[in-house]
Amino acid sequence: MKRKNILAMFMIFVTLIAFAPTTEVGASAAQRARMRELQAQRDQARTQVQDTENLLRGVRADIAELFATIREYDQRLLDAQADLEEIELVLLETEIRMIDATEELVQARIDRDEQDEVFRTRLRAMHEQGRAGYLNVLLQASSFTDFLIRLEHVRAISQQDNEILATMQALEDSIENTVGELARLAVLFESLYEQQQVAIIALNDAQEAHHAFMSALEYDEANVEMRLLVEQETENAIRIAMGYLQREIDVYEEEAARRQREQEELDRQNRLRQQQAQVPVIFEGDWAWPVPGHTHITSRFGSRIHPIRRTSENHSGIDIRAGTGTRIVAAADGIVTHSGSMGGYGITVIINHGGGYSTLYAHNSRNRVSVGQSVTRGQHIADVGSTGVSTGPHLHFEIRRNGTPINPEPFFR
Repeated sequence: MKRKNILAMFMIFVTLIAFAPTTEVGASAAQRARMRELQAQRDQARTQVQDTENLLRGVRADIAELFATIREYDQRLLDAQADLEEIELVLLETEIRMIDATEELVQARIDRDEQDEVFRTRLRAMHEQGRAGYLNVLLQASSFTDFLIRLEHVRAISQQDNEILATMQALEDSIENTVGELARLAVLFESLYEQQQVAIIALNDAQEAHHAFMSALEYDEANVEMRLLVEQETENAIRIAMGYLQREIDVYEEEAARRQREQEELDRQNRLRQQQAQVPVIFEGDWAWPVPGHTHITSRFGSRIHPIRRTSENHSGIDIRAGTGTRIVAAADGIVTHSGSMGGYGITVIINHGGGYSTLYAHNSRNRVSVGQSVTRGQHIADVGSTGVSTGPHLHFEIRRNGTPINPEPFFR
């Protein structure tokens, strides 16, 4: 991990040096070309990051699948080992049973031989005595009933001897068959035991191959992670370089826009001066009332208590009461130098009449003239309203001389 961090920091350092932006203020075209180049490099880096992420997801999916296979083989090995132990146990039990059966067979043969010897001895005696032996036994009977009993006894002994011999022979045959079957089973289980051992060896070999493959996949995963880290840091470095360059471009454009605004303002002032030079001087007393038909003044020029702020201050004009939408007219000929919002004045019109005089019309609901427009005395220029700092619809009207507000009322007496 330490090696990864060192390599990543090295790549970031190299990338930042490679992508370091220029600081020349006047090199806007070069900056934009460099920005396009960085954008292309960023897009390429982003594509590489996405491809590497997909590759990493694929490797991790392979690892997860192989891990599941390894777990499956672990279980199969446990099951195979358990089966082997069970076969070994059954084989041992079979061998023990075969030993016991062999011993039983030996004993059965001994018993059979002993019984056979007894039977043969009786047969020899019967042969030596012949039928006289049996007849003597029968003739010694004291009565006919005793004779029948003795006859039945002789028959029973003979039948019993035959049954004993038959039973012993059958037992011997059964034990011999059992020994043979157990021997066959022992051979079968030995074969199964060997086969199970071979299967376990094969499972172990497969599991070793799985672990080797897992090690290779984990190595690949580490390499892909390292590659992804480098590519991500490269993309971040490009993004940082683009940020630096964009800020330089913004500064350059802002400076260019400021110079353009200054030039436009200079051009506008020059045009106004040219227009003002063409405006004739308007003498005092030659003014039209700005709100025809509405002459009630609610607040006069000079010191007063502000109706909203409730502080003492100088009122720079007069307030003429009129309803919203009432027509406002130009007090004299002139050029419109302002038409729009103006702080506490609200929507405002200012007209330059030349000779250092200008008039201001404030709190309008709507202006009907634009900057630079020439107007004539009595022309409809705006509508009464209550915009800005105002307690109700009215016109705030000012006359300014060389930029200083003066009392308008004397101009209308």
